[in-house]
Amino acid sequence: MITQTHADGIVTLTIDNASKANALTAAMLEELVTAFEAASAEESVRGVLLTSAGGGGFSAGMDTAQFEHSSAVRAAATIAQLGRVCEAVKDCEAPVAVALTGYCVGGALEIAAAADFRVGGRSSWYSMPEVRIGIPSVLDAVNLHRVMGWTKASELILTGNRFSADDMDRCGFLNALVEDAETEERALGYLRDTMASDRAVIAQQKRLFRTWKNAFEREALADSQKEFALAFARRNG
Repeated sequence: MITQTHADGIVTLTIDNASKANALTAAMLEELVTAFEAASAEESVRGVLLTSAGGGGFSAGMDTAQFEHSSAVRAAATIAQLGRVCEAVKDCEAPVAVALTGYCVGGALEIAAAADFRVGGRSSWYSMPEVRIGIPSVLDAVNLHRVMGWTKASELILTGNRFSADDMDRCGFLNALVEDAETEERALGYLRDTMASDRAVIAQQKRLFRTWKNAFEREALADSQKEFALAFARRNG
């Protein structure tokens, strides 16, 4: 489940599925979309913090049970739902910060990549293991090269290897690398800094960021989802 708290203009969303490594289910993805859209629409919300429960790790990514089927159509629908979360993060008119400790894997890493600020704890590690299970990395993996550079993004995606917090800090994925216990407070600090500016201007700036990145981003995302479905069709054909 996704829990919510509201304090001083900031909504804190917590991924709470610790018994299953905070893996993301379809229901949780829907909750996240709803929460980010609500935060965007509510003018009193000045920032959103995304964090996790349990202390073990941020999230192991998508619950593998979501893909225990042989239908390319269902696979496409599931990955499209994760895509809606990434879009809701980027489209949120309030800035979004993510506090990362422990593991941040697959779809969870893509959600983090969509955020405005990323704070990693020293215990945190990162992986995009999709290629090792026979599917390509899609969705906001499209944007990883913009966040951390083509060289390291390609290594992360093609090898499926783990990257340490130091690795991700050096290549620019993280805004800050701190002790685990300090991740949420540092992430909140970035959100509080944006409160010195008018909310409407922050929203406008976020919209401009998307324009500046690449006018063809949405087309690339749509194409990646088609390739994801084709991987299922090929594997089960």
